[in-house]
Amino acid sequence: MSRSLVTTLIRRLLLVGGLLTLLNIVFVTAYYSSDPEGLRREKVSHQIDRLAEALRAGPDGSLTFEPSSRLIQTFTRYPEAYAFRILDGAGRVLGEANTMLVPAERWSVPNGPDAWWSDVEVNGRSVLVGSRRVLVAGEAVRVAFAAAGDPSNLLLFVYFDELFVHVIVSLLPFAICLMIVNAVTVRQSLRSLVHAADAARKAGPSHGIAALPTRGLPTEVLILVEAINDALRRLSDALEAERAFTAEAAHALRTPLAVLSARIEKLPQGGEVDAVRSDIAALRRLVNQLLSAAQADTLVVDPARQCDLSSVAEAVVGAMAPLAIREGRILAFEARPGTIVRGDADAIAHALRNLIENALRFSPENTEVLVQVSGPGQLAVLDRGPGIPEEQKPLVIKRFWRARPSDLGGTGLGLAIVQRIAEAHGTTLGISDREGGGTVFSLAFSPHRGG
Repeated sequence: MSRSLVTTLIRRLLLVGGLLTLLNIVFVTAYYSSDPEGLRREKVSHQIDRLAEALRAGPDGSLTFEPSSRLIQTFTRYPEAYAFRILDGAGRVLGEANTMLVPAERWSVPNGPDAWWSDVEVNGRSVLVGSRRVLVAGEAVRVAFAAAGDPSNLLLFVYFDELFVHVIVSLLPFAICLMIVNAVTVRQSLRSLVHAADAARKAGPSHGIAALPTRGLPTEVLILVEAINDALRRLSDALEAERAFTAEAAHALRTPLAVLSARIEKLPQGGEVDAVRSDIAALRRLVNQLLSAAQADTLVVDPARQCDLSSVAEAVVGAMAPLAIREGRILAFEARPGTIVRGDADAIAHALRNLIENALRFSPENTEVLVQVSGPGQLAVLDRGPGIPEEQKPLVIKRFWRARPSDLGGTGLGLAIVQRIAEAHGTTLGISDREGGGTVFSLAFSPHRGG
């Protein structure tokens, strides 16, 4: 199953962005892990910031300490590990917990240095004490924090903060913008390739085999498209030569066949002469079908062209009625008048003649072949023939294909010509079973919208 190049490139860009993000996380983690002393100080500083954020200024400007339950839980759960003290500018205690963790003289005073850290030995344990002066509602406040060990894993907060700053805030938006820009750039760069693909899909008998557009293509893709254009030119030349040969050969054979037929008509009636007449008639039919096939291959229908489908069908049925009578079949016609469709009247008439001839050939004597014009642009020929097996329906529109070599003198070109004319009109030949026996051949033309 094919995958979109754009999707593949975008996925790879996402993978690269994800890997860069992981590498940055590893780098930040390794960098801070390599400096344990700095990491401890960052832990103290982080807790000081959390304590300062819990200070609130009242209506009179006085400060109160209003910690969250999560913040204070750390100190109540681990009294032997964490402690803090908050003093206002006058030395008044705004909040404290577990201050006995370190000697009273080691707690900071309001007029001490703006920030300091100190390791204190208490009962054989090392306690890190940090203090910083912060401004809250315009008032200088001294916040101190002490930690003996880290049973609550406060270092994780430090890691998370650093990762948030260095990855989420700085790298991730840049990576997302870069991936969006790359995705848009890739789509824009490949848009010309999409146009070339559309042109390739449209190439065919009804639109001609034109060279694919190369404007704006990347150099790597341009080489491939130019090679395809060379192949298309060779294919177009070969098809044109084949069509020209078929048409010229068929056209050249018509005159000698007409002369031969005229000479045979002068001979007396007899078994051998009648057999030759039948062979010449079959050969003439084959030549005419070859010429029709060559003309159908070069048929291009003007989208603005329109015709009355009912009138076209009525004229064809009227012209072929004598043939039906001679063959011992009944040719019936049902139509909705004024069915205007987009299409070439001569080409549609040619297709309908082939369908009627095919239906008359395979229908038993004294049975009816019905030509219907219905719906917005539906043309159908219904017969009472033997029907077509399901597995053979896709094959009957192929040139020179016949279920049996002795198929009632058929050339194997009639339905192929109808299919080609249908393709030139943007439709296809429908083949289905008729209720009660027989086959339904249908064509659906685009109705003309008057405006």
